[in-house]
Amino acid sequence: MEHWSKYWQYSGVLNSFAEGQASTGYTGALKQHWDAFFASLPAEAAIVDIGTGNGALALLAHDYSKTETKDFNIHGIDAAKIDPAASLQKQSPALAKKLKAIQFHSETPIEKAPFKKATVDAYISQFGFEYADRKDAIKVILDTLKDNGQAHFIVHNSASSLVKSSQAGIEVIESVLTDSPLFQLADLYIDLASQAIPQLGDKGWQEFSHQKILAQSIQWMMRELQEKFSKPEQQVWVTDIVRRIARTLERVAGNTIEDCVKQLAYEYHSVNDHKQRLIDQNNAAFAKKDITALQKQVEKLGAKFSAEEFKLDDDKFGWAVTVAKG
Repeated sequence: MEHWSKYWQYSGVLNSFAEGQASTGYTGALKQHWDAFFASLPAEAAIVDIGTGNGALALLAHDYSKTETKDFNIHGIDAAKIDPAASLQKQSPALAKKLKAIQFHSETPIEKAPFKKATVDAYISQFGFEYADRKDAIKVILDTLKDNGQAHFIVHNSASSLVKSSQAGIEVIESVLTDSPLFQLADLYIDLASQAIPQLGDKGWQEFSHQKILAQSIQWMMRELQEKFSKPEQQVWVTDIVRRIARTLERVAGNTIEDCVKQLAYEYHSVNDHKQRLIDQNNAAFAKKDITALQKQVEKLGAKFSAEEFKLDDDKFGWAVTVAKG
């Protein structure tokens, strides 16, 4: 869970695996889908966002509540260590201010939710519920939901392009970290610089034959990896790693050695943590058989169940799952 805790604390984004504008929350068809669900809830509804991360979905509920004067009472829970307002303060003070209106519960898996029996109007989750122990989670959800309350989740679909891309990422990262000496060569380069620059100076370092040979070896290794992982779904992953290392080594100079040592270690652990998050995500993704198993469990507990594929641009983006009590 530490790899998720670090991600939420230091990534500066609202939602997981976010890039570009997506880092500030859900938009488009996803927002429309959730707004339609929020419209079905009563005023002053108690809402709990499962696997909230830095609060993207909880914030969507908050914004809808403000716009429509619904006065929702919104909670966000996550098994990871989170503090969304603090994590987003530097990147977006305005978002951080809104996040303070939501009650977040750090290091709180849904199986240990702190809510009393029949006190929650709705549970929601965007790519969060599937990480829980599903059997225990459903029992807790149904116990704490009010009569006629409901839970609505969008969970990962094992057939989605996101899951397929993530599998490519796992393979690339594993190969780079385990089978190639790229990070070791970069570490050797910085170590050599730490010994040579005090004697040669920065200019002399650039002309130093051993520096040139090692730099050429690193560049060759980067090209080899880019050729090895040349498929479109692989390129984004290998390019990201190459750029991380290149940016670090470009900064090597007499007054930056210590910073470069720390930065290279950070990049290594960051890439490795990303791999673990991808593994978690793919292991949690729902296939049709998982939907069927969840339906049987829910109906055995006396609740209603429905699920359908949620598509974005013809991609099987996820499964939209609804569990209704009473």
